[in-house]
Amino acid sequence: MPDEEKRPISEARKRANAKYDKENYQYISFKAKKGSRERIAQAASAVGETVNGFIRMTLNKAVKDATGHPMEDSDKGGAAE
Repeated sequence: MPDEEKRPISEARKRANAKYDKENYQYISFKAKKGSRERIAQAASAVGETVNGFIRMTLNKAVKDATGHPMEDSDKGGAAE
C-alpha cells in the first residue's frame, strides 16, 4: 500500500513505546574518532542495517566469539538469558 499516508503516532502509542523501552532496554554510549559514524553508517548501509542495528549485530558477534554466548537473542532483539 504505497499510496497510504503515514498517520502521526498517537500520544498513547508514544507513552506505550517509552514504557516498553524503559523496561526492556538500556542505553550504552561511547566515544569514537570524528568520521567514525559516517564509516559505520556506510558499512551498515552496505548490509542493509541501520547504524544501531549494525552496531548491535557487530557487538553480538564479538560477545559470542569471546564468551560462546550471544549478547542478544537474534530472534527477539533482547538480552540473552
